[in-house]
Amino acid sequence: MIRLLLLAVMLLPLASVGADIPRSLSQYTHQRWTDENGIPGPTFNLVQGKDGYLWVGAGEGALYRFDGVRFEKIELEGVTGRQGSIEGLVAAANGDVWTWFVLSQTFAVYRSGALRAIEAPKVSDVTELAETRDGAIWARRTGKGTGLLRYAKGEWRKFGPADGLPDDYSRSMLVAADGALWVSYFHSVSRLAPGADRFEKAFDTQGENGRISQDPSGRIWISGKRGSYPLTGPGAQGAAPPVRFPYPTANPPVPGRPMFDRDGHLWLALPFGGGLQRVTAPDPAGGNSAEEAASRVETFGVRDGLTAAVTTQLLEDREGNIWVVTEKGLDKFRAATVRVEPMLTKPTPFGDALMASSDGSVYIGESDAVYRVAPGGQPQVILKSTSTPSAICEGPDGAAWIMSSEPIVVWKGDRIVGRVPKAPAEAVIQDCAFDRHGDLWVTAKASGMFRYRDKRWEPMFGPVDRENYFPSGMTRDSRQRLVLQWGPKTLSWIDHPERTSAKLGDAPENLITVYGSPRGHVLSGSSRAFRQFRDGRVETITEAQGLHYRGVKGIAETSGGDTWTVNENFIARTRTADLDRAFAEPAFQPAVVKLSYDDGLPGRIYARAARAMVRGGDGRLWISTLLGTVWMDPERIIRNALMPPVVITSLIVDGKLHRDPGSLTLPAAPSNVEINYAGLSYANPKRVEFRYRLEGYDKDWVDPGTRRQAFYTNLAPGTYRFRVKAANNEGVWNETGAALDFEIPPTFVQSRTFLALCIALGVLLLWAIYRLRVAQVTARIRSRLEAQTIERERIARELHDTLLQSTQGLILHIQAAATNMAPGEAPRKQLEAALEHANDVVAEGRNRVLDLRIAGGQGDVRTVLQEIADATPFDPRIPVHIKVEGKVRPVHPLVLAEVKQIASEALFNIARHARAKSVKVTLTFALRELRIRIHDDGIGIAEELLAAGSKPGHFGLPGMRERAQNIGGTLAVESRPGAGTDVTLILPASD
Repeated sequence: MIRLLLLAVMLLPLASVGADIPRSLSQYTHQRWTDENGIPGPTFNLVQGKDGYLWVGAGEGALYRFDGVRFEKIELEGVTGRQGSIEGLVAAANGDVWTWFVLSQTFAVYRSGALRAIEAPKVSDVTELAETRDGAIWARRTGKGTGLLRYAKGEWRKFGPADGLPDDYSRSMLVAADGALWVSYFHSVSRLAPGADRFEKAFDTQGENGRISQDPSGRIWISGKRGSYPLTGPGAQGAAPPVRFPYPTANPPVPGRPMFDRDGHLWLALPFGGGLQRVTAPDPAGGNSAEEAASRVETFGVRDGLTAAVTTQLLEDREGNIWVVTEKGLDKFRAATVRVEPMLTKPTPFGDALMASSDGSVYIGESDAVYRVAPGGQPQVILKSTSTPSAICEGPDGAAWIMSSEPIVVWKGDRIVGRVPKAPAEAVIQDCAFDRHGDLWVTAKASGMFRYRDKRWEPMFGPVDRENYFPSGMTRDSRQRLVLQWGPKTLSWIDHPERTSAKLGDAPENLITVYGSPRGHVLSGSSRAFRQFRDGRVETITEAQGLHYRGVKGIAETSGGDTWTVNENFIARTRTADLDRAFAEPAFQPAVVKLSYDDGLPGRIYARAARAMVRGGDGRLWISTLLGTVWMDPERIIRNALMPPVVITSLIVDGKLHRDPGSLTLPAAPSNVEINYAGLSYANPKRVEFRYRLEGYDKDWVDPGTRRQAFYTNLAPGTYRFRVKAANNEGVWNETGAALDFEIPPTFVQSRTFLALCIALGVLLLWAIYRLRVAQVTARIRSRLEAQTIERERIARELHDTLLQSTQGLILHIQAAATNMAPGEAPRKQLEAALEHANDVVAEGRNRVLDLRIAGGQGDVRTVLQEIADATPFDPRIPVHIKVEGKVRPVHPLVLAEVKQIASEALFNIARHARAKSVKVTLTFALRELRIRIHDDGIGIAEELLAAGSKPGHFGLPGMRERAQNIGGTLAVESRPGAGTDVTLILPASD
């Protein structure tokens, strides 16, 4: 129970006061743009348009729009000659941007992608433009008694003394939150109520020569000769409270332009070389004293980094960034999460010594002094140092023990309560801590470790061994044991005389910090890994789980369930529960929030400090950097939650620019299409990321990172939609984004007509190729058949003239010999039987010779098939039906011979194997082919036999296919068990 109570007390902050501590100018991030990075100087005006663009009015008639990265020049169209600088600039609620050019005395409006002049009175002294709620545009003139110009409903009207305005020199114009128009003059302030047509004198300022502004509560303030103070109560109503001491803002011949930001700070741009002024959260009643009022006024000038001393205008954009227009560029200020303390900017060579005490105070040792920061307070010097502090630790009684190269100083309350001889170490004291017995221990690396007990120092654990004993950073765990890096591979717990150790790893490590968690375990950061020591176990987070856990230099846990770590370049926040899971699951990568230079970190975090971060009792984290010690409130991290507006700025087609494009029809066959887009977030423009997709071309979203251009070449005709979305520097995505529709018409060669012509031509070409190929194949087949015919006839002649004639002569000789024998003799009978057989052989030979000489004419396929059917030995006899379709044409004799053999084999197989009841033979004479189909209704062919193509040892089906191939045809055999068999022969027709 006591342990849980201690844990709760240590984690509970006294208060989270980051928002209650006034923010100084040094606690803003500052970014600048000059001609070195694209700014068109000199600059005079700045407004933010409805679309989110920043519009910059510059010298020599130049209007630019700025997306945070690029300045795009907008030329005045339809007007020649010099225009002069832009003195008036306003962004209207409808998206128009109004300008006024000094030299040409021209009013111009940017609308629909172009800046064009409009008809207006020629006046020479316009210096400011504004828009009221009713959409009227007002132009303030500076001449004595010249009054104002108003453009409303297409008409211009002059307002002067006859309309309630004084015969005086105007100084500023303001459209208040309630819609009223306020105008300040040298001696007075006038007001035009919403809907009214006449001004009324609101205040007599008696030569204040001031400019007006409005704070977040609606009070109207004036900044002039007496300084800055309110004229009205909240909501621009009633009287202001009596002002004790006005805030002493600058008072040049022409007062600066004032502006309140959303946090209630007053900013002033000083046009006569005063730079920038800021009043921190001014009290409407003024300062309690002249000194207190003056202490709230800060100045920021060229030596602080401002682009120029002459400042002309201020703007707070939608994200809360403060913009300052100077004669040489733009400056941007953004409230930083990490705050620089102006007093803490003299770091020690080894890093500021940091110590969080039990009363919630934080002690900071810098090179010139030791500071104490009470909870919710500012740094206060408690000790001017002549020697650089190297470590600070807290004694059992709450006193701060301050180590340096001189005797140890003991500080308690508000004074020094003692001095103790320094430790007899030759090296610098690395760290110090008290054990549970009240003894002081110090580590000094190369000099070893020492204990201060009974008013004397004693070395501990023998001489230093760099391989095994090299003590450095030290802390205490929840059991009040000392925890330190014992050596390059070892972490040790000391409760003298007992010492236990844990191995860090096989390779030597530079342990940078050790942190005793209020939850009872110990965390350590080293050059190689981040570890947790709990219940005798060592758990490690590796680089694979996040590089931010490598080289951790400081650790702090908060009551909100977060663990904060710092390494060389950033501060990281991890949910403690996620961190525990990462220790337990090596594959788990916890979500991390990182803060770096963009969040106000002024420089790298010091590498040699024993601990680079501590947590004060008010919850603030204090961090040692190369440029001093900074702080942040972990409960108040400044984040940009606004989705960035996304715009498509231009479409460039083969060099032709289309600015702010709507739906477009592009020229046919464009070679190059460039689409420029922007995400209008100015918190950190270089970290705005994009994704785009050209529907009709891109299959998926393209991730270009931070690139703001998309390029396409040789797009085909069609309708396209280009979509782009963006995320701000915090990863907040505008998923709706922006879209652009455009169409690319086809050229004649890309048109459907041309395509149809090409298809028709292609069909004709294919038909011609097909006909040529058929003719070639036919000629080749005819040539082969004619050669076969000639060869058959030669063979027939040779057989007739040699074999048959010789056989016939032999028969005659035998016949003569038989005749000479007596009738009835046995030899004669044998010779006569042989002669009878020989005559049969000769007859068969003559029939074969006749078959070889079939080239004498064309054959009738139907007749041949009928003869084959009649000759086929069906048993029992079955009907064979022969059907002819189409116009009958003659068939080449050799082809017919092969057809005859194929048909004979097919019918013979049916008679022998099919057990069919009928056969149907169909001859189809088509235009380009002859198809012969022989179908039976028998038992069919087995699937395995059909798949194999033939029965082992049989050559009927292979022979049929070979004969078909020889005459240029194809043979197909289809069969299903019990459904009969189809044998189809297809032969190409010849011309």
